[in-house]
Amino acid sequence: MYRITIIFFLLLFSMACSGQSELLHKYLKIQNQRISFNGVVLVTKKNQPLYQISIGKASQELAIPMSPGAVFKVASISKQFTAMLIVLAAREGKLRLDDSLTLFFPELRDTQWRKLKLNQLLAHISGIPHNEGIADYWLMKSRLPLSKEQAIAEIFAMKLLFEPGTDTKYSSPGYFLLACILETVYKCPYATILKEKILQPLQMKHSGVNSTGKMIPGMVSAYHLLNDSLIGAPYRDLSLMKGSGDLYSSAEDLTKWNNSFSTNGIWSDSLQKLLFTIHSQKTPYYGYGWFIRPGKRFAYYHGGGTFGCSALSAWYPQEQVSIVILSNVSILPINELWNDIEKIVFKEPFELPAVNRAIQMSSSELQAFAGGYMQDKQELNILLVNDQLYAKLGTNPPFEIYPENRFKFYGKKVNVRLSFKPDGEGNITGLEAEVRGQKYQFNKK
Repeated sequence: MYRITIIFFLLLFSMACSGQSELLHKYLKIQNQRISFNGVVLVTKKNQPLYQISIGKASQELAIPMSPGAVFKVASISKQFTAMLIVLAAREGKLRLDDSLTLFFPELRDTQWRKLKLNQLLAHISGIPHNEGIADYWLMKSRLPLSKEQAIAEIFAMKLLFEPGTDTKYSSPGYFLLACILETVYKCPYATILKEKILQPLQMKHSGVNSTGKMIPGMVSAYHLLNDSLIGAPYRDLSLMKGSGDLYSSAEDLTKWNNSFSTNGIWSDSLQKLLFTIHSQKTPYYGYGWFIRPGKRFAYYHGGGTFGCSALSAWYPQEQVSIVILSNVSILPINELWNDIEKIVFKEPFELPAVNRAIQMSSSELQAFAGGYMQDKQELNILLVNDQLYAKLGTNPPFEIYPENRFKFYGKKVNVRLSFKPDGEGNITGLEAEVRGQKYQFNKK
């Protein structure tokens, strides 16, 4: 009887997983149609696979389908590994987390920079600007093959945004400096340190440090979503991304990494406590190399985005669940994808997104919707550029919106529906924005 009962519950569990797998596969097919999601999703629980789904193409030009073992750029997920290496170096007595930056860069003369400590770089509370703080970063510097010395000079030329330790600002250049410090204390390249300390112990055989022009077996081609079409991803040199965004990996390897923090993982409790303690006081909370999301569905996570990459890796310590999402398309709404996939995995209420079809409208028809719209002090601008409407909320980047009918528009990169309100003469007086079931009213200026 006991054996029959066990078999019965195993069958029920298998049926439930099968149903969720079909739902997840259907969801990803829809997102492939909606926003050109091409990639791999891998979910495990207690180190056992629940769902592994690959969608779309690894190469559009050669029509090569995506495979579960595909290798991707992972961009800022790289920071998790740099943080771990710094903590390991501290355990080995190579450095201390409260060491001053001047111990490793004695040439620093700026009074504010000399106050910086390594733990402030780890937690993004240093005041170092993000990449755009580097002069002409997107126009020129991001495309140049800078030497290590040139990259450091560009970073140190920036002014800090605030007194170190008094505020929070996400900063990739801060992690570049941490990677350089690792090379100093170990007297070898960052890639070698990473391989010896993490990749080899975890048998992450399809992960490593990328470099411009390097040929990587299994690496997918890189694409960018521009308006409603895929194009080849724009060029970005990796020389300013050491330790902050230059790693490549597979879904299987990142899953090994996440599961290394399980109850049976290889890292000590005290080491994990250092990484997963909230060290920044502004949301989203940050530990060392990981974002921390408290609440009902507690998670440690990190996203990654660069040209040809949209990625997210999440670890749920209470459920011992890992979710890895990797795509070779930029710039996708990765947090929205994660939110939806999470609901499917944890069997929460969920509705599949609709695949909308845009109608054709002339530039003169679209012009009627352009302008500023206000809700209290919040401004939403509708812009017409090259016969395409864009929506821009406050200081957020603009995103495309598409006409569903004469007065209703929808977003793809941002899942929003905009219903414009005409008066008796057809002039637009306002709009209603619907985002995740919430509705917001805006009046035209």
